[in-house]
Amino acid sequence: MCAMLRSWTRANPLMALALMAAGGILGAEMTAAALPAAWCAALAAAVLALALSSGRSWLLLPGAALVFAFIHSTRTAETFGHPLRQVLQKADKPLPATILGSLLPDFDTTGDGRAHALCTTEEIKIPEGGLVCRQTAVLLVRLPPGARFPGAGVFELRGEVYLPRASSNPGAFDAQEYALRSGRVARFEAETLRRVADNHETPWCAFLEAAEHCRRWIGAKLTQDLEDDPETAAVIRAMALGVSAEADDGIEDAFRNSGTLHVFAVSGLHVALLGLIALALLRQLGLRRDLSLWLMTGIVFAYAFITGWRPSAARAALMVAVFVGAPALDRESSLQNSLGGAGLLLLAADTHQLFMPGFQLSFVVLWLSVIGSAPLLERLLPFTRLDPFLPPQLASFRQRASSQLRRWFAANVSVSTAAWLGSLPFILGHFQSVTPVAVIANCVLVPLSFLCLGATCLSLCASVLHLTGVQIILNNANWALAKAMVASAAWFAGLPGASFHLQPQMPRNDTPAMWRVLELPHGAAANHLRIADRHWLLDTGDEKGFRRVLRPYLRFNGVNSVSGVFLSHNDAAHVGAVEKIVDAFGPPRIFTSTQEPGGSDSSLSTLRRMMDSRPAMLHKLRVDERVVLSDDPAFIITAQVLHPSQEIQNARGDDRAMVLMLHLGAWRVLWMSDAGWLTEKTLVSSGADLRCDVLIRSQHEHDLAPATEFLLHAAPRVIICGSDARQPEARLPGSLVRHAGAHHIPLFDTWSDGSVELRFHKNELHVTAARGRDPAVLLPR
Repeated sequence: MCAMLRSWTRANPLMALALMAAGGILGAEMTAAALPAAWCAALAAAVLALALSSGRSWLLLPGAALVFAFIHSTRTAETFGHPLRQVLQKADKPLPATILGSLLPDFDTTGDGRAHALCTTEEIKIPEGGLVCRQTAVLLVRLPPGARFPGAGVFELRGEVYLPRASSNPGAFDAQEYALRSGRVARFEAETLRRVADNHETPWCAFLEAAEHCRRWIGAKLTQDLEDDPETAAVIRAMALGVSAEADDGIEDAFRNSGTLHVFAVSGLHVALLGLIALALLRQLGLRRDLSLWLMTGIVFAYAFITGWRPSAARAALMVAVFVGAPALDRESSLQNSLGGAGLLLLAADTHQLFMPGFQLSFVVLWLSVIGSAPLLERLLPFTRLDPFLPPQLASFRQRASSQLRRWFAANVSVSTAAWLGSLPFILGHFQSVTPVAVIANCVLVPLSFLCLGATCLSLCASVLHLTGVQIILNNANWALAKAMVASAAWFAGLPGASFHLQPQMPRNDTPAMWRVLELPHGAAANHLRIADRHWLLDTGDEKGFRRVLRPYLRFNGVNSVSGVFLSHNDAAHVGAVEKIVDAFGPPRIFTSTQEPGGSDSSLSTLRRMMDSRPAMLHKLRVDERVVLSDDPAFIITAQVLHPSQEIQNARGDDRAMVLMLHLGAWRVLWMSDAGWLTEKTLVSSGADLRCDVLIRSQHEHDLAPATEFLLHAAPRVIICGSDARQPEARLPGSLVRHAGAHHIPLFDTWSDGSVELRFHKNELHVTAARGRDPAVLLPR
């Protein structure tokens, strides 16, 4: 075994060094406090000096690990340990600031209509904290309304600096950590900007703007004559240029659930396919092999820049450059060694790439595809050969064609299987998803993607030559291929068992029920109740929250289907994602009150649309009606409707919000949603038993303070409140804070404490916040 390892290391020294570099980065990440960067540098220098003086080449491996550990420790200190971040963490709010620095355009974050830029600071002044920081930092700047990127230069900007919200919802995207690993310390909301001086980045800025202009020109040319089908045109732009934000979410879900999302958006696959197409065209022009390889490399890098220099495209372009560099110089190339060389260069440029799912999948999948596909193909080859008793020269055309087709299919299946097996641990770890159908789906979608990209290249060539008729024919051929890809992805995704989600940990058998109050912005709300292996939702949040929070959270928890959904009232921030839930997690039972939708609600509102399109799915509940969620004799769970009665006729949605009392064994949870002062008074006067162990509430649109009489009647032992400090109408009420303090009631606020988990046991109730405050433990009354 050791001899094989030594032989492999000698044959692939760059791959061995890359693996040690990755180990050094991981070691530095896990021991950042115990092993300072200075120690890493000293140890690396000692080991490398010993390797050079003694001639022991194997010492280069630990030397590489220590060098990259030093690089990672230094880079981490530049972002995670930056003084500005520490000040903002302590303040926990946006701070007025004046910054001086150079700007570069950022074209990837303009979905809100505001222009963005990246600012490399020279000086940051924060009057409130008394901070004057001259340590360089990169900030993502949101330019003033109506302002366009002013060009390269040094600017003085005034506004507010803040940190992105760190995610407290399990499985959801953490914008703060992603920004830090991307080298961005904070964000800046600019109110004014003033040019101070020019700088040397003008050519680079002009290049970036030219690349963006080129991308827009290509997008317009590829979709010429396709204006009648904007949905498919958006798919073509997504596959060719990476503009996936324009594509329909349902189409993206089809590619995701069929395990072919790398085909839908610009990835290393597109760069590699483009390289093959470019090389074939250049060779047809009669160019020398070495010249063709260098030109192909230039085309690949140009494509990566035009698509926005996305990490996936940049990685693939560098891989291609390293791999074809050896043949272009008349040297023998090794794919594993080339892969290791590309990995070393990328990690040297940015060690945080190692923690990005795209980097892990790109390198590991390609590496294991190279290693694992050959043995698989060897096993399939007997099924592809002609009859051994038939001389090849006597085989008919049909027999030879059949053999070639089987060989092509075997090669595709072996590569697809090796890639799927290699990606499985990472897909499970990052996305808790398994897509067995991807093995076959990729055999269909990848060839279609190759044809689609080929049509794209030919269409652009025709456009450059002003062959408009040919260009339109090729665009329509591309349209047909894109439609075929979307239909194929949807068909594969719809197959039984095509994809499913697994929990990262086995469910705790000693917890009959678990409730999670999710943190959502801008007054939205969503709750998840798990009872054994069944899942219920109480409100769903809006569509944006579904994509960013609720769907990732449910997938993280291995939820493949939802048993039922309770909808409080016809407010998009609370029920806007229910149709997405129905499509993604099967047709659940949907419950709402008899007063929904309201008589004056818009025909475009969520519940009004559902009443028109899916009336059989809505079950309307009356006051005192009960829904049994679990009939387990050891832990019976029911939901009882307390409000609104049929006498409540109010056009304001918050005042007719459904109020539920959930009985979970011996525990009582009062779910109020957005119900306000009027509802609270109605409940008190109704004589209903409002006593509860836990009160879960959101903010009423106009009633900023709860009724004290209601709180005394409910007598909650824990209060959980959904809020958003950035909006006055969604802030945590001061009167509620004072009441909780006066009566010694633990108050959990999702804005400051993050999402809140309740674990119900027979004799204990544990309430835990995501952001580390002390948990509350209740015993039965």
